[in-house]
Amino acid sequence: MPSLNPLLSSIKLPGRVFQLPSKGLFYAPGVLASTVVNAEIQVKPMSALTELKIKSADLLISGKVLREVCVECAPEILNPEKLLSRDVDGLFCFLVAATYGDVKKIHSGHDCKGAQWRDHQVNLQTIIANPNNESLNHVDTLFSVKLSNGQTVRLKPVTYEDSLTMMNLKQSVAKADGAGEIFPLKLLEEIVVADLMSVIDWVEDTQGGEVIKVTNKAQIEEWIRAIPKRFVDEITVGVNRSADWGFTFSVPIECPDCGSTYPYALDLNPINFFSG
Repeated sequence: MPSLNPLLSSIKLPGRVFQLPSKGLFYAPGVLASTVVNAEIQVKPMSALTELKIKSADLLISGKVLREVCVECAPEILNPEKLLSRDVDGLFCFLVAATYGDVKKIHSGHDCKGAQWRDHQVNLQTIIANPNNESLNHVDTLFSVKLSNGQTVRLKPVTYEDSLTMMNLKQSVAKADGAGEIFPLKLLEEIVVADLMSVIDWVEDTQGGEVIKVTNKAQIEEWIRAIPKRFVDEITVGVNRSADWGFTFSVPIECPDCGSTYPYALDLNPINFFSG
């Protein structure tokens, strides 16, 4: 039911329509609303309170903040935890554009002698309008890895949910290391396993002339724990290749001091993305 508060009528800004960089190719029903076509979603401007939540490390790591952001600003995203990490990066870029406009101010300096740090402007629309999505036209080959033993591994993009799991595991190691503690090797093993589980959809093998496709997560995990390092290396090469899609957040900046152009990587960490 629409709000009856007359104070709200003049601050409701229209949203903008953006296409998620994945084009929705990897989503099962229920992640995006059934009315969404070609992964084009409406993104509304953020309130100040929502932006404050985004800057909270605790809320970010818990995953709750993304759901709250989607409820307020992108309600066509029904299951935010299942969003691909690349789409989440894109969503935060859309939020900036919808809330503040396409021009984002950054503070940067070149590494040439005597260079001064200065304010520069980045046009976000240039990034949004030029996704690196050519590789998504070849998903079958891009996300398939043929191992040297004949097995085929089908890869998948990392979801936000899986990236949170990895973030928390790696933070446990970092905290122990920073405190001078000896962290258990078991934890390092779990990081490797979780990392591989997050990018493997299924594994196919041929036995006795019959093709067997394994999708059972427990069986895939058991297989990961048993394979030799060379198979892990082969999978890693495939993962790096399959990650070559989405928005490019490195922008060229011209240095006024020496006249050369250098790359500047926009920080996608939501904790400080909005502060530059």
